Amino acid sequence: MTRKLWAIALLSAALFIAASVGLYLYTHPTLHRIPSDPGKVDNITFYALGDQGSGGLHQWAVSRAMEKLAEKSHKIDFVVLLGDNFYIKNALSLLSPEWASKFEQVYSGSYLSVAPFYAVLGNHDPVSPAKDSNIEIEYARKHLGSNRWRMPGQYYSSDFGKVNGRPLLRIVFLDTNLKGEALLKEANYIRQQFSDATNAPVWKIVAGHHPIRNYGKHYGQDQEKAAILLSAMQDAHVDVYLSGHDHNQQVIARDGEPIQIVNGAGGAKIYKLKKQSPDLRFSREDHGFVGLSMNAEKLNIDVYDTNQTAVASYKIDRKCTLGQASCLQKNHK
Repeated sequence: MTRKLWAIALLSAALFIAASVGLYLYTHPTLHRIPSDPGKVDNITFYALGDQGSGGLHQWAVSRAMEKLAEKSHKIDFVVLLGDNFYIKNALSLLSPEWASKFEQVYSGSYLSVAPFYAVLGNHDPVSPAKDSNIEIEYARKHLGSNRWRMPGQYYSSDFGKVNGRPLLRIVFLDTNLKGEALLKEANYIRQQFSDATNAPVWKIVAGHHPIRNYGKHYGQDQEKAAILLSAMQDAHVDVYLSGHDHNQQVIARDGEPIQIVNGAGGAKIYKLKKQSPDLRFSREDHGFVGLSMNAEKLNIDVYDTNQTAVASYKIDRKCTLGQASCLQKNHK
């Protein structure tokens, strides 16, 4: 083979390799994983949303906004799903196509495709008659799909980050469908998870499906349940309670209670707000999600729309007295 032919062959091979690498990178974007040892990080960022499991265009729009925001900020540690994870006519099974169409395929991209999703049960996610498990719990326990689904039980807790030997954040995930003795047991679980002073987290958050306070369609619903859970959160000095159920976005601050964030705007049909109150710091009748970020000194709360725009932004200083509504301050970025 002549020198000219060799040159042509080498050039062709180089172009083929470059094109192959380019095609691979295009179809296999860089996956940005959470820290290899998340227990050691001193700052945490996560998203929260509920009532997302429609599989419709609005769920996809919220998901795209979450992914684009993560790409812009280069930071997402996990996502919290606040219940009503699947709106489905037939019974959900481990092989139901809704796992793909309403979770696995929807939450994709360089960041969301590898972020763990910590989920709670909503009223559209009923527990089996045995009252000890359901398909969503089994999906997590069997590490199915992409192994992003986290739901080890009906209620559970998890720590994130570490500051001076203490957990930066502890979240207790509730099943607010429980009633009677089961609900009382769950309330005691909240107290127990935050009772160890030697291992107390810097920030305390509880996540459940049903709001404690709510100024939307479900205003004034199930006050007995709210009282039981609220009493436990007050005893435990919880900082923030995250919930869904009402299909809108609300931020509520009331003295003596945790800051309450309602975000049932993840994909289902939006509900109108029914009542205004001085406690209602922010409300919005549209789809979106909430972003929370924190370090040892401050917790930020940002309410986002489907354009990744922060339509409301607040902060809580760790030095502020626990349980004071005035601790929730507007964040001027």
